[in-house]
Amino acid sequence: MKGVSYQAGREPNIGDEIHHTVADIMRADISLTREYENVTSTKTAWAPALCLLAALCLSKPVVAQEIEPFEFVPLPAGTNLILGYYVFGHGSEFHSDTTSSPLGSRSGSTTKNSNIDVNIAIARYVHYFDVGGMPAGVQILQPFGNISASFGGQSLGGQFGAGGTTLSAFIWPYVNTASKTNILLAGFLVPPDGTYHRSQIINVGDNRFRGTVEAGISQALGDSFAFDAAFDVQFYGDNANGFPGNTRISQDPTYRLQLWGTYRISPTITTSLGYEGFFGGVQTSNGFLNGNATKIQRIRANAAIFLTPRLQTMVEINHDLSVTGGYKQDIGVTGRILYVF
Repeated sequence: MKGVSYQAGREPNIGDEIHHTVADIMRADISLTREYENVTSTKTAWAPALCLLAALCLSKPVVAQEIEPFEFVPLPAGTNLILGYYVFGHGSEFHSDTTSSPLGSRSGSTTKNSNIDVNIAIARYVHYFDVGGMPAGVQILQPFGNISASFGGQSLGGQFGAGGTTLSAFIWPYVNTASKTNILLAGFLVPPDGTYHRSQIINVGDNRFRGTVEAGISQALGDSFAFDAAFDVQFYGDNANGFPGNTRISQDPTYRLQLWGTYRISPTITTSLGYEGFFGGVQTSNGFLNGNATKIQRIRANAAIFLTPRLQTMVEINHDLSVTGGYKQDIGVTGRILYVF
């Protein structure tokens, strides 16, 4: 969810979710996955690693249900938000999962010269209303863009296409304006409608259903400080056509914790520091552990400014401290523009 923190005649609120907006919007989980390109006869020696990497891309979230500050603050019924995002990520190392790797000596190792580049744009619409006297809303999110990768110096190709469409509904069962406390519950569903080719290692879509349940809280501390916290669980359907086309990829649930601490410099400008941790998500290919998982420890920094009472811009920079079962992101950047009407 994303939140809006500035309104005419009302001071900004401070909350938690991935893209700081003029209200509390729920940002859908964009698990844009990366599987990897067709293995030709010249890549035979790489086949075990490539099959592992193809499955890995399904386990690596480009961040779905990520929150930015102020996203758990409800907006008045009838409010609409239009948001546009640009997401960039670059990684230069692949870290296999020690507990579930099929690569023998590569188990738990770091493979240098293994790059991944993500360039994704996201269009998002959010609408707020009331249900039984409680603030609520719905949203839809559509990502599209390009992902390319290499492993140990071997190019794996890339793909430009659309990610899965994210459908979401959310409600605030508890809102206390006196203490500035807000508790939110959200649900997300992503059908397998993204761009996907079973003969390619790299795919923007992941050819499976994904569902997420999320709980979050935002709490202001005086006039200048606030914190946000969110916990979500993502469930995965199977991909029955994993690379090279006859592999069934299954995955355990992924658990995620997100935290933001925010300082308001002025009524229109905020800065934030955050943490994001992914746990679980162990994957199998045709019933065998393939070395992939979603185990990530990430730090984040955010700055947002309202240019007008209806228009806000935001920038986030993040870095992976540690990764097990995937590419380690050296740097990630997210830019967002939000308009309220």
